[in-house]
Amino acid sequence: MSRRFCSVLLVVVIVGAGGPPPARAESPPVAYLEPVDAPVVDPFRAPSGPYGAGNRGLEYATVPFAPVHAAASGTVLFAGAVAGTLHVTVLHGDGLRTSYSFLAAVVVGPGATVQQGQVLGLSGERLHVGVRDPDGTYLDPAALFGRPLSVQLVPGGDDGAVADPTSVAGVERRAIADLVALWDGRLGLTGSGDSLLARARLWAHYGFEASPGALRRRLLGRLVTERDLLGTPDCTPAATGPPPPRERRILVLVGGFGTTSESASVDHVDSDALGYAPGDVVRFSYLGGRVPDAEVDTGPLAGLPVTTYTSQDSQQDLVVAGARLRVLLADIAARQPGVPIDVVAHSQGGVVTRIALVGEGTAVLPSEVDTVVTMGSPHDGTDLATGLQAVRTTPGGATALEEVGEVVGIDLDPGSPAARQLAETSDLQVDLARRRLPPDVAVTTIGARGDLTVPAGHTALPGSRHTVVDLTGRSAHSDLPGATVTTREIALAVADLPPTCVSRWNRLTDLVMGETIAWGEDVAGLTAAAAGAEVTVLTAP
Repeated sequence: MSRRFCSVLLVVVIVGAGGPPPARAESPPVAYLEPVDAPVVDPFRAPSGPYGAGNRGLEYATVPFAPVHAAASGTVLFAGAVAGTLHVTVLHGDGLRTSYSFLAAVVVGPGATVQQGQVLGLSGERLHVGVRDPDGTYLDPAALFGRPLSVQLVPGGDDGAVADPTSVAGVERRAIADLVALWDGRLGLTGSGDSLLARARLWAHYGFEASPGALRRRLLGRLVTERDLLGTPDCTPAATGPPPPRERRILVLVGGFGTTSESASVDHVDSDALGYAPGDVVRFSYLGGRVPDAEVDTGPLAGLPVTTYTSQDSQQDLVVAGARLRVLLADIAARQPGVPIDVVAHSQGGVVTRIALVGEGTAVLPSEVDTVVTMGSPHDGTDLATGLQAVRTTPGGATALEEVGEVVGIDLDPGSPAARQLAETSDLQVDLARRRLPPDVAVTTIGARGDLTVPAGHTALPGSRHTVVDLTGRSAHSDLPGATVTTREIALAVADLPPTCVSRWNRLTDLVMGETIAWGEDVAGLTAAAAGAEVTVLTAP
């Protein structure tokens, strides 16, 4: 979550409240046959938008190790593994590309010319068949195979957004990785943040959390649950320096809400001081793969798909983002087997990482994922996002929020899927609370004492080590990734050591300050919503 987003939220709370595809040249007609004799168990399902989950093809219930045939003659563009699963893509004479995914074995290679009916590989327990036109738009294969037609077209991703646009294999790998993430993108999680039940929970939340005695109840409740305040926690003495890594490790950075491929606070993580080689540090792209990086382009991870993303892209469905991150981790592990992978995420990026860890998607969560550190991440939602959703539900609230965004001049959408999902009462937060972290991944969560964007109490996660560092002020949230105290805690986590020891008094101070900030934002959010979002933007002289 960026400082600009924090500013807009605080302003709101404090002051009161496609057209048809272009014509293409005629191509020779091609007759297509279904690649397997098996029932379709999941038809083409169009998502709500280009980032939504859905089924961009047909899923067949196949007998394991059954032959999978080419639907038509053509040239193999890609044949190999993506995200731990096997896929083949074939280019046909009419410009269409068919993909055959989740194979048990592949028997053709890139560049091979295949005839209609030729065996491409062997099936697993299911086979996914997709069709894309030259622009990357997904078509319903049922239209080619003579089956009853559902929805015809679905926007695809930017198939050319790779490190080397001329690399056919790179284009296909990128497209297949996105298909895996988006088709299976729900990961068994509920992504909605705006259901009727979520809205009911929102107002019930304010009825309890913003009441006059709520702060006292919250403090007493935390004192009961925070048993470390009454004893001696497992910790590392401040005088003990974290040891440097004893082996090569790969670092994956994940940015937050409103970030872009060019700018994210998580880029300030001191990877050099932590002992990572420059070519082994990649930042996750919200459109899949990694963001452009000249250091990585010349290293062992150069072949990873590369995409650029905008601030709007980082405000889309977090479950889809989590699926894309899961694909990236699987892709890294497949390219560098046995090399430990550490994930360091900031703000919303920690929620995306958590989704990647706890979901049950097709892309395998590799055993190489070793250490995860989240910084200032709203693991049970954030009060400011809850307040925004409350304002949005009032008459004129959405319009008022748009006006605030125009006055401040930023490209951040309080009504975006991610903003709704970050509310404490969203369906996603409720679903995530039921899930536990994988036991073989060490997770450390870090909060900042005076964080106004995500109060420290929201950054803890059951099953993880947790610490709060001494950062306060308006920029505490964005300063967290690059702070020296944060670098130390990341190094301790990577070394599998507990956080730095903190006095009982400081732990009590962290608790009181975090809960007071959260309660104050709840009260302000309720006040803004109750005022009917009659927002007046005050500017300093």
